[in-house]
Amino acid sequence: MKASKIVFAIDVLAFAVCVACSSAGDRSPVIASINGKEIHRSEFEQFLALKVGEFTTTDSGDSLKSQMLDEFIRRRLVLDEAARAGLTISEGEMNQATQENPQMRSRTADSGARDELARDLLVEKCYQQVLLKDARVSPEEIQQYIEKNLPRLLERGGFAVREIRVQSREEAEQLRREVTDGKRDFAAVARLHSDAPNAERGGLTRYDDGQLPDVLEKAIKPLGPGDVSQIVESGYGFHIFKLERRIPPHPIDERRSKLDDRRQMLAEEIVARKNQESIDSAVARLVDSATIRIVDSGLGFTYNGQMRHN
Repeated sequence: MKASKIVFAIDVLAFAVCVACSSAGDRSPVIASINGKEIHRSEFEQFLALKVGEFTTTDSGDSLKSQMLDEFIRRRLVLDEAARAGLTISEGEMNQATQENPQMRSRTADSGARDELARDLLVEKCYQQVLLKDARVSPEEIQQYIEKNLPRLLERGGFAVREIRVQSREEAEQLRREVTDGKRDFAAVARLHSDAPNAERGGLTRYDDGQLPDVLEKAIKPLGPGDVSQIVESGYGFHIFKLERRIPPHPIDERRSKLDDRRQMLAEEIVARKNQESIDSAVARLVDSATIRIVDSGLGFTYNGQMRHN
């Protein structure tokens, strides 16, 4: 959107019209179409620059660009779903988001970054009000999860960490540079980029000593609170950890006195996991029902993503 003065609420319908108008005058190559709507290379390159920091389109490899194009397409489908539901983002919501995160406030001085933040908030609202509207976790599921996991909270020490997990080393390296240079908040990056189940909580998870695979625990052990690990590869992808705090084993009396707190923490944990699973399933359904065409000739890179399906 190119209006110099934007009235937030973002009317998503106006947003869609504006995108269509800018696309009509866009002379960059068409790289894809989603349900008949053409996507131009310049739109994707702007998204890539905002989401992957200082990378230019020539710096990043085919794997990262393919992954980010897949993310761009998923995001566009969620934004279309938000438009159908009539969702908007108010100026108050924008101001609240920037007040809660000073780093975000400085980044959104640029109108393109501010528009991107509005889309981030709109995607999150669509998750909560549309994609999760029928998501439920029964009291029985919560109780079963508590009974299964409560012993680990009572018996052993551990650590609270935030995690970013992605599927390419190039993206992991760029994201690590950004969070260690102070350009971006670790939790915000985890929410936007991590594909781990804890992404919705800003990557935050509590682990017991010995709970993680050795390759991951060895990366966390040397860290002090606030430190960021090196990139570590596992069978799940490429991980970056930030240690929040170490948790010593609790004496028996203290374990008993904090039992209710631990039950509540586990209840919140299972709800967050179930919500993430519901979102992943809902987005997968949007992708499966969409007509998506990748135009290789316009991309400028070799696409090896997951959207060449229909």
